[in-house]
This record gives sequence, C-alpha cells and structure tokens, in this order.
Amino acid sequence: MLTSKVIAIIFSDFKNDYNDNYILGIQTQANAYGYRTFTFSMPQTSELYTNNEEWVYSLIDFERYDGIIFVEHTFSTHKNLIPPIEKALHEKCKCPVVVIGNSKVLPNAVNMDIRESFEQVTEHIIKEHGCRKIYCLGGDKSIADERIDGFIRVMERNGVPCGEKNLLYGGYWISGAESLAKDIAFGTVEKPDAVVCLNDEIAYALIKQLYFVGLRVPDDLLVTGFDNASYASNSAVSITTFTADTHFCGRRAAALLHSLITGEPPEQLQPPLHSIITGDSCGCGRKQKLNIRAQLDILHKKEIADMEFRNSLFEDKLYKVSSQKELSLFIKNHKYLIRNQISVSINLMDQDDDKANCIFLKDYLINGETSVFRARNIYPDMFSFGPIQNVHVLPLIFDKRVYGFMTMGYAEPSTYTLHAKLFANRIAIGAEILRVRSGSVYSEEPRQTETQAELTVPADNKKSSATIMVLHNGSMTKVPLENIMYFESCEKKVFAAMKNGKYEIKQRLFELEDILAERDFFRISRSVIVNMKKTVGYKTGFNRTLIAVLSNKEELHVSRTNGESFKKKLAEC
Repeated sequence: MLTSKVIAIIFSDFKNDYNDNYILGIQTQANAYGYRTFTFSMPQTSELYTNNEEWVYSLIDFERYDGIIFVEHTFSTHKNLIPPIEKALHEKCKCPVVVIGNSKVLPNAVNMDIRESFEQVTEHIIKEHGCRKIYCLGGDKSIADERIDGFIRVMERNGVPCGEKNLLYGGYWISGAESLAKDIAFGTVEKPDAVVCLNDEIAYALIKQLYFVGLRVPDDLLVTGFDNASYASNSAVSITTFTADTHFCGRRAAALLHSLITGEPPEQLQPPLHSIITGDSCGCGRKQKLNIRAQLDILHKKEIADMEFRNSLFEDKLYKVSSQKELSLFIKNHKYLIRNQISVSINLMDQDDDKANCIFLKDYLINGETSVFRARNIYPDMFSFGPIQNVHVLPLIFDKRVYGFMTMGYAEPSTYTLHAKLFANRIAIGAEILRVRSGSVYSEEPRQTETQAELTVPADNKKSSATIMVLHNGSMTKVPLENIMYFESCEKKVFAAMKNGKYEIKQRLFELEDILAERDFFRISRSVIVNMKKTVGYKTGFNRTLIAVLSNKEELHVSRTNGESFKKKLAEC
C-alpha cells in the first residue's frame, strides 16, 4: 500500500460531458478528502470495437490502492467487458469497491435518480404542448434504463397510448437518430408529434438529420434531449433538456468509498437543484440565462488547442523519427499539446511485459533520455507525490497491438482532452514505425499475461499476414503486402499502389528493398519495386525497352540494367 491515500477509477472512455462529469465529481470529492486518483480508461476510436484497448485495466495492481471506483455506466457500449472486470474486482481486490451503476457481484453501488428528471421532460411535452404521439429514442433493449422507465410511467399516468412501437432504441449513439429521421421522411415510421431523446447528442443529431430530409424542428415535430450537454446550447436550434447530474453522482461515490475505507458514516452531500431547461426544439425558447462569456472562453481554448496541434506538424515529424532517442526527444518537445497536464510519461513495454523502455519520466530521467526498467517497477503510481493529485492512464494501441501506456498527471480535477487520445494513438504508430524500420514487416499479436487475457475480448485466431503501414485519412493503417501492386518513389515521397489507389508510406525504397527481398518483390527501376505475384508478364516497348504488365493491366517501365534479372525473377515466381 502506498503511504499516501490513493484510489483507482475504472472508466470506459472520455467522450462527452455526461460521462466525463462522473470523473470530475469523483476527483473533486476525493481530492477534498486528501486522496489522489488514478483513472484507467480506453481511448476508444470506435463505438463498436475496442482494438485491445481494455488491456489497460490489467495494469491495475489492487494492492496499491485504498479503494476502487468502477464506473459501470460508461461501459454500456461494451457490456462484454463488465463481467471480467467485476470478476477481477471480486476475486483479487481486498480493498473497498464502489460501483457507479449496477452490479450483481459487487454490493456497494451508487446510481443517479434520473427517472424523475426524465419524467419532467416528457411531462412538459404532454402538458405544455399537448403531444399525444411520442417516441422515446435511444438506449439498448437489453439494458435497463431509468429514463425509459420514466417515459413509460408518464405516458401511462397521462393516459397517452404507449407500447413497444413508441420505444425506438437505436443505442446511445447518433446512428439511431440518423436512421429515424430518414424513416420518418420516407414514411417507414409514422411522423410523431414529438421525440424525447435519452441525451442531447442524440437530439442534436436527430434535429440536424431532420433538416437534411426537409423536416423542421419545432414546426413539423418537437424534439427534446437530456443531460444539458454542450449540444443543448447550439446556436442553430437550442434543445429542451434537463441536467443529468453525473458530477454529483461521482461525488457521492467518492463519499461512500471514503466511508468504507475509514469506517465513518458517509457524508450527506447536498444535491444541487435542477429544473427543466426549455429551448427552441420544443418551441418554448430557452428561459435560463446562458453564460455566453464562459461558453466563448471554452470555445476559444479549444480553438487554440486545435490550432497548436495543427501547427505542430505532429504527424509529419513523428513519421521521420528513426530511433528510440529521437522518439524520446520528440515526446519531450511535444507534450505541451496535452492541455493542463503537469507531467507525462510514455512506457513502451516489450511483448513479454517483463521490461519497459520508459521515455521522459520526469522524476527519473532528464533531457528526454530513454532508460530501461523492469515493467513492474515502472508502475504509473510513481506520480503519487509532489503537486500531482489526479492521474490518467491510457494504453498505447495501434491495430490491436499493445505498445505500452501513457500516464498524465494533473494538479486539479481534470479530464484529458481529445488531443491526448490522438497523442497516445500516434505514439503507438511511432513505436510501430520504429519496429518496422528495425527490419520486420510482420504484424503479430503480442503475448498476453493471464490477467490481460481475462480482460481481453476473444479475437480471431487467424495468423496475421505480412503487412505494411500506409498513410490513409490522416493516420497510419496497415494493409497486407499481398494487396500491394508496387511501390513507387515520386517527388521525394514513396507510395504503395493498390487496386483502389496510391497511399503514401514513410519508408524509403532502399529500406523496403532490404525488407522485401524475401517477399517476391523486385526492384525494376530506380523508382519502382514491383510485386512479382501481381506481375503477369512483360512486353517490348519503344526502343526495345522492357515493360512489366501487371494483373490490373497497368504497365511499368523496367530499366535496361534490371531487364534480365526481372525476366529470371518472373520465371521463378
């Protein structure tokens, strides 16, 4: 156990005001009691796939903490991660655990009373606007949700018909809203008087998509949201909503955990008072006064952060890194892009998790140097002293491969920004680039410890084929070498040509030539390396020059010095 009081938080992903306020509430209350917090989370880039990001939870050494808070509510998109986390907490955790959400395994749970709040929104639509045909949009049919229960209860209480056709689940993401707007426009779903959405993000997406298909809010139908997120105050159509106080719920969880740790009665926190916030989306107009200056300040800070990230040329510089030392200095010089943090470390671990290359760990290293420690000794809680009160730990993941983790320290309650997610993802790509440049083009899954395996969703057991990294949509992605027609150097850049186009890569041709020597690739000219398995023959061109013919009928010039060697290689293949 650490000498200072420390609690760990198990969280899914930072992505919106609703979820993030759980952490801010926990941190605020925990800091007030003198605890430091360590938040383990996944920087999800997809709503459906984790890409092995849940590996970060295997870093949690329960013996190092005085207590654990598991924010189960944030795992609604990835319900399959809940059982293994609960199992690990139940079997291996000796300290008190508090769950924000529901659990059949862990006894101490905290929940928000959001049913009554959601009822007020539905009641407003019925009584103030006389709506009778109302849909409830959002959620998952397999997940109990108090908001849906509140909707049904208000409909029944007011004698409004309500059945399964009124409940349009569609998940907790915008895809359900976009589908509903199209269904209403095409007549697949009967146009309602109003749609009450489980959150403001869904409501905003619905309003926007309705406008795209020719329906106006509130003229053609009314829309409401929930949780009073930033979407509700948009300048186009402000959304009628209600504050979902996840911040207060987080404070209650920290207070209960403190009580379980100390044996003292839990502090009776005074809940904030909230009322319905009407907006343009129901025709009432927003009645509560907006703090325009505060909103402008937030937007201004975001604009500055975005500008700094663009101006840093982060990716262009990263893809030129050619050694561990250069990567270390790169991280040191660019960590300013993560807002509000006061310390950052990057730990690049070997596949067997026995050792780790630790880059720019402030309290051990200077001048951005790299050193090697045993992984178990480079645990994130080395930040548990000095001015750092709150720490966020997230994995470095690229293409399902684990490269290590990034740890950020903050002096005050804070949630890491979108740029921190991008930072972590790009550093993983940088580590992959170094691995590829070291001479290997294979993409193989790293070995996992027993704990990691427990927390990892079963994956396809197919053996990975040889791959190469290409630049696509502003980031790096892997493609099988067998899909490459040829590599071409043009204007100081190298491109991988495939059937659907050409994509930039970061290796030079001479580097590729060494790597691909045993992979049925052959250099036919100073600027082209061709995949011989995609080459179907050759012909003689102008001035008796040799021309390679590819399977897609594309033709490439073969230099005179390589002509005979090319013919011999083609015969072999």
